[in-house]
Amino acid sequence: MSFLRNKRYFTAFAVIVICLSVYGTNALPVDQFKLQLGTLSGENWRAEGVQADIRWSDRRSGSFLLSAARLTHTTLPFPLLSPAIECAKGVIDDQLVSCEQGELKITNPVLDNASFPVQFSWVRAERHFSLVVDQLGVAGGSVRLSAEGSAAEWKLKIAGQNISLHQLRKPLLTLGLALPDLKMGGKANVEFSLGGGKAINAADWKLKFMQVALSDPDGRIVGEGLSGDWRGSLRADRSGYGGSTRLALHRGALLTPYFYLEPEGVTIALGTDYRTDNGLRNLVFKQFQYHHPDAITLQGEGSIGLTPNLRIVYLKIRSQPLQPGKLLKKYFQPVMTAEFFETLSLAGGASFELEMNSVSTLKLNLGDLMVRQGGGSVDGNGENFRLTGLDGTVFWSSDHSAPPSRLRWRGAELLQRIKFSSGEMFVKWTGDSVQLDAPLSIPIMDGALQVERFSIDLKESGSRIDFQGYITPISMQQISEALDWPPLAGQLSAMIPGVSYQDGLMTLRGVTLIRAFDGTILFKNLQLDNLLGPLPVFTADVELEGLDLQTLTSTFSFGKITGRLGGQINGLRLEQWQPVAFDARFATPENDPGPHRISQKAVDNISNLGGVGISGALSRSFLRFFEEFGYEKLGISCRLEKSICDMGGIEPASQGYYLVKGGGLPRIDIVGFNQRTDWKILVEKLKQIAEGGTPIIE
Repeated sequence: MSFLRNKRYFTAFAVIVICLSVYGTNALPVDQFKLQLGTLSGENWRAEGVQADIRWSDRRSGSFLLSAARLTHTTLPFPLLSPAIECAKGVIDDQLVSCEQGELKITNPVLDNASFPVQFSWVRAERHFSLVVDQLGVAGGSVRLSAEGSAAEWKLKIAGQNISLHQLRKPLLTLGLALPDLKMGGKANVEFSLGGGKAINAADWKLKFMQVALSDPDGRIVGEGLSGDWRGSLRADRSGYGGSTRLALHRGALLTPYFYLEPEGVTIALGTDYRTDNGLRNLVFKQFQYHHPDAITLQGEGSIGLTPNLRIVYLKIRSQPLQPGKLLKKYFQPVMTAEFFETLSLAGGASFELEMNSVSTLKLNLGDLMVRQGGGSVDGNGENFRLTGLDGTVFWSSDHSAPPSRLRWRGAELLQRIKFSSGEMFVKWTGDSVQLDAPLSIPIMDGALQVERFSIDLKESGSRIDFQGYITPISMQQISEALDWPPLAGQLSAMIPGVSYQDGLMTLRGVTLIRAFDGTILFKNLQLDNLLGPLPVFTADVELEGLDLQTLTSTFSFGKITGRLGGQINGLRLEQWQPVAFDARFATPENDPGPHRISQKAVDNISNLGGVGISGALSRSFLRFFEEFGYEKLGISCRLEKSICDMGGIEPASQGYYLVKGGGLPRIDIVGFNQRTDWKILVEKLKQIAEGGTPIIE
């Protein structure tokens, strides 16, 4: 009887059995009687106000009504009020109690209806029962419940159709179940069976869900049109329980903070065999497989601790060869909000092995991978960078046991202009840190980037990149061609004491030294925000020391100038690599020994930049006989704001400002008058000078 004691209808069976045990059907003196049994109780249940009304049409069959005012059970979070079984056609004697045509009535907060058809039987000698309850109204759907067997061996089956997941939430909460805070809609069909005796020893289930929509309060998890099925089985043995389960998604879309899932005409399946121990302390699964056709296939095994808290004890996952580009596009780009990832594309092959234990490890194999960022056209116009032929093996461990990772590449391009040759690097990736394991040399044009220190810290508060190195001399002519600048002479080299990158912002620590034009250029307070986004912003303060003017001016059709040049550019700001603001001043350094010589052509061009308006004047005077002139000092200033350049020179003149102050013989002074000049016009005139023209700024 232990099984019946766990069922809400035991009171009715108990009443009938008691009556027939006391009287027996052959000894009953009447064909109808009523019993008021008051309160009946057992180990886990209690029935109050129990009544029985029995009528016999012959010696065995008849009709009866069993009812109670209140029924409670330890497995129910609420009492059942006025439960009753009314049987229109049944058999009642001291060996058999059955009902072929009955109605069960229960007032409860879970079911949609209060009465539904019921059939049952109880064979006293065999202690065998059967029960069928049909048309149970649950969450807008219909459920059929059937059970049979004995206390030693029983089976229970539940079948439901068109269950509303939205309406199901309320009865499940009423039953005391803890549910995630999700809004959910859609329908489900369910088939569920249990078998056992004193304990459950078998279970099978199949859940079919249709057009499911779900969302959490913050909108971080959103599902739409989800359709699929979940099926599984469970069997008991001496060591615990074991079985298999499979979840399949056929249609719909699921968005989470970490990945996006959409079958797109295929079936995404997750399945595994599993076991539990007798104490239900651990859940062990093997032959685990996740399969998304044309995207990724994973296999593995593992163990999950169930008590005292849910945790991963051991996990090993292996991927079959996959295409990172498809995985990025299908799973991750839809949830990546950073602009960098919108135009990131991958091509090539990869595979990985992940093991989580007391020490977790990862092995990632890359094969001929191409990494491309920026640009939306097939020909790659607008690319920020491209890396080709990337292959090697990457190792990671949660402690410091990972061996060095080796990566090789065939070539790379930055901004479609700066080309890098093939190279190789060794890194150490442990915990949340990636560190260069050996100095690295990356060929760039006819020079190289020498990396002495490089590390990445992947902290929860934000990633940080640290870099230190230098650039060996690179021809300025090659840099000019790559960046589409006017041709420059000389070489460029640089010392980079430290670079950090965090949350899209790159910062140069200390002072970065660049050697160019036989002088030095110092960058201070350098920051680069949104480097690979659509609107990169560059800010810095720049100091120039001892630039050789002859090397600088010989690059252009500007005219020859000898001597040195120094200066500063404060508050420099570039947006999309175009100047929008700065305060720049350039002049001959104090105590510069010279020689200080300037050609007629340079005089003309400087005069026109300052708006002097004396183009050709030298050639119309006796000064036309001199190709060069001496000068004491020269300089120019420009404060750019709102596309207007406020111009100045080395010192005020009686009218305007000195651009060139003469010295020696023959000497010449150049005075500028333009105080404000449109920046775009000034840039255009500089381009004309570089191309050999002699512009006039009006």
